[in-house]
Amino acid sequence: MLSLSVWKILAIYIVTLAMKLFGYIISGYFVLLADALHGISDIAGILLLISSGIISRKPSDESHPLGHEMARNVASLVVAVVFITIIAFELFKEGIIKIISPAPYYSNTLIVIGVELAVLLLLLLSAYILHKEKGIVSRTLFLESINDALSTFAAIVGIVVVSIGYKIFDGVASIFIAILISYNAFKLIKYNTHFLLGMSPSNKFYRDVEKICNSFKEVKGVHDMIATYIGENKIHLDMHITVDGKMSVDEADKLSEKIAEKLQKEMPEIEHLTIHFCPHYGEKRKML
Repeated sequence: MLSLSVWKILAIYIVTLAMKLFGYIISGYFVLLADALHGISDIAGILLLISSGIISRKPSDESHPLGHEMARNVASLVVAVVFITIIAFELFKEGIIKIISPAPYYSNTLIVIGVELAVLLLLLLSAYILHKEKGIVSRTLFLESINDALSTFAAIVGIVVVSIGYKIFDGVASIFIAILISYNAFKLIKYNTHFLLGMSPSNKFYRDVEKICNSFKEVKGVHDMIATYIGENKIHLDMHITVDGKMSVDEADKLSEKIAEKLQKEMPEIEHLTIHFCPHYGEKRKML
């Protein structure tokens, strides 16, 4: 379940989005629209976390025997591609246009600076709400709040510089925000692609598995281990365990239950586990 803080942050982001759009409408500063589009990307990300969290809790079925945890990664990848191909690209293009042909005049400068300062304070409040929260979702939103505060600060600097006569900085600040959006989108693409391509845990994971299995006196070795993420913190592990060739099926079955119980107790990230018993040895890790 998502914490109450996530819903608070969503409410704050919706309010700041409305404030940025209001500032753009009354002033004409394009950098405010860029900052608003950055806010839209963040709201979409928060909604993604909420909706994918609901989908990922669906039980396994015939079509998805390992569950629906990857729904979050698929949705996140789609959103990231949309941000790069539409929002960031358009902001970059319009920013260049604003540098080449700056707007002849802007209005209500002092009002929009006040609006953006209020937005900056709200974003810092978001970071304060989240800085003591635990979990990957809260941590991600905390870092994004800091990133958004930087974006809003850049917008304020752009507005101030434009107001003293350097009108090209409306476009320069907009391009800076477009780069921030692109950077975040590329990070999302890289992160989610690893999971969707069947990323394996670190070597430490395999060493821990081997250590636990070898703690049973009946186990002579562990080999052909293959583990892949089936969600952000969930792993499917398949492995072969070497035992005495004379061990009965009943004995092997009881041993597998004890090994599985200990593994999943000490390594709760192992969601699904398949154990094969055999009398021979092999390579520690299996590469298909």
